[in-house]
Amino acid sequence: MRLSEHPRFDIEDFSSRWERARLSALRSVLQDAGVSTSVDAETQLLAQIRSENKEILLRRVFDYSRQFGLSASRYLGMSLEVQDLVEILQTSPVPCFRGSWRSHNSAFVLERVGCEVISDVGNLACDFWREALDGLIMGVGENERLARHRSVGHGDSECVDVLFTEEFSIPRVVPSSNLEPVTPKFGALPIDLETALQDVRKYFESMKVQLRFAGLSEGVLYYELKTEDGVLCGAGGRLMHESLLREISKRFPSLKTQDVSPLAVYGGAS
Repeated sequence: MRLSEHPRFDIEDFSSRWERARLSALRSVLQDAGVSTSVDAETQLLAQIRSENKEILLRRVFDYSRQFGLSASRYLGMSLEVQDLVEILQTSPVPCFRGSWRSHNSAFVLERVGCEVISDVGNLACDFWREALDGLIMGVGENERLARHRSVGHGDSECVDVLFTEEFSIPRVVPSSNLEPVTPKFGALPIDLETALQDVRKYFESMKVQLRFAGLSEGVLYYELKTEDGVLCGAGGRLMHESLLREISKRFPSLKTQDVSPLAVYGGAS
């Protein structure tokens, strides 16, 4: 059954309840910090969040949205699929997700030029709504996932979000000439970055270390280092990761990196 055909589903009620969950998360953090919560609008409350409370807020809005999602799924007696989520988001008042989601290789993609909220609140709004949707999806779905490939609030030229189902074979969402396919979890590498990184890859291959670039999302390069014996660990692994960061920094000094290896144990005994 499609969500729109469900006798107990009301899209306005669903959206209103999710908004209340997000507002509750905001107010709980502001109250803990001793800040007034008399205003009602999300953007006004976001503007009052202090930088030291950002991570607490992001964790809390994820949790509150997930709890709402679990409750909604139980009430409806079904888990929502990607198409159902798109149906909800296309009419959402949240600027991050409003618009036309296009179908592409078993995924849905939303591309946009950013929103006016960034000028008032900054990238906190981008992160807040991303975590809210991520939490909602984890609550109402099973294998449905969200990936934000690009964000104007984090310095990209456009915003790109991708909804996909993890259980299927991973489709290529954004065309790229990468030697390794970019999954929906991460965006494609720009050609200049990709070309420069081929030299770095060859450098590690000469040391019998496999370097895989998983993709680029919101200005962060995701990578994995391993040998034939598996993921690097211990003191030797730490030295290899430090060497990689130096090589990348030489070419792209401001580029942030993140290891996506299954294990991240670089210190201590191997």
